[in-house]
Amino acid sequence: MRHSDQPVEGSAPADESAPVDELTPAEGRYLCGVLYRSLQEGPPVSNRELTDYLGVSGASVTGMSKALADAGLLTHERYHGVELTARGDRLARRLLFGRCVVEACFADRFGIGLLEEQAGRIATELDATQIDTLSDCADLPCASHCEATAPADCDRL
Repeated sequence: MRHSDQPVEGSAPADESAPVDELTPAEGRYLCGVLYRSLQEGPPVSNRELTDYLGVSGASVTGMSKALADAGLLTHERYHGVELTARGDRLARRLLFGRCVVEACFADRFGIGLLEEQAGRIATELDATQIDTLSDCADLPCASHCEATAPADCDRL
């Protein structure tokens, strides 16, 4: 995490979207990976699932899972897997929304198709206000965060 004053799980920050701005791209990628795999197969998500889905090592998944659990964004139980906390779910959905907004704007406005990873990186460089402004030019079924309850709900997942 980029800072050490993470709100305690269960306490809502003054601005729900502000913590997204404080995640590194890698942290965001892992959170979104957990959300996506949870939508596909249901929680908990095993380290093996994340390793395969994200294309990273098992050690990387274990280390990031511990860091995100320490920040209160997911729960990690050895040999069982990980699950997003309510706060982690909100952040992952906001991150996915940002990625979708960037993808849609580049495609609709400029005719440029971005890879998910490219759109995600761009989105992490924008603050919540900028993402919300860009969302005005995107034709998306969601508003302010990803609302999918299954991968079939959205062709952008």
